Amino acid sequence: MPVPLEAAAVLSLLGDLPVALYVMHDGTLLWCNDEFARLGECPREQAIGHSFIGFVAPEDRAFVIDRYRRRVAGEPVPDHYEFSALGRETGKRTPIHMSVTLVQAGAARYSVGVVVDLTVQRSAAAGLASGDARERGSPTPVLRIAAGVLVVPLVGHYHAARIEDLTRTILAAIAHQRAQALILDVTGLVDADERLAEDVARTAAAARLLGARCLLAGVSPALARLLASSSAALHTASAATLEDALVMVREPG
Repeated sequence: MPVPLEAAAVLSLLGDLPVALYVMHDGTLLWCNDEFARLGECPREQAIGHSFIGFVAPEDRAFVIDRYRRRVAGEPVPDHYEFSALGRETGKRTPIHMSVTLVQAGAARYSVGVVVDLTVQRSAAAGLASGDARERGSPTPVLRIAAGVLVVPLVGHYHAARIEDLTRTILAAIAHQRAQALILDVTGLVDADERLAEDVARTAAAARLLGARCLLAGVSPALARLLASSSAALHTASAATLEDALVMVREPG
């Protein structure tokens, strides 16, 4: 049977969590963990006993105070919101997301809060947005390398919108140039999954309906397993390399 933890042991465990935690009563910090102290640029022993609002950026204090007073008064205000924490030593603003719960213990009411530093999340989101922008700004080329032969190098990650745009471009190129052969070079694909394998197979099938023989070049073992389960890929030939595929398209179909 598990041994019940004493309150001091629980607080000791919570103290090392990578998420900022605090307990407040009447606007004064009664307890916080190391991560909260890091955000506030203040040792834990100095933070405890001080006003919580001192760890809020001045431009956000009126907003946070208003939310606190209305919550304590019993008004239906959101229990989570975003603002900037203030580093007491440097004045650094850190964007945070705070969730707070009121806990009644006897005659006292405590605010128990969880604070998440949004800096890393926003940096990651910006990186993803930048990556998407680069992909949108660098459309996959459809290369005419010989009379009636098109080569399409698939490089990077293909989300649903990107593969849809690519398929539209390929089919338009086949129709416009009356291509007789299409080589999809999948050597540079990243993170291929069942959806992408099915999309690639459908693109190949659509190319055949327009009269173009389709070959896949550079299929990895992982992609091969995914394509094997796709009915649309049953009639699609493949080659180990782009060079092999070029040799094959010159052979009688």
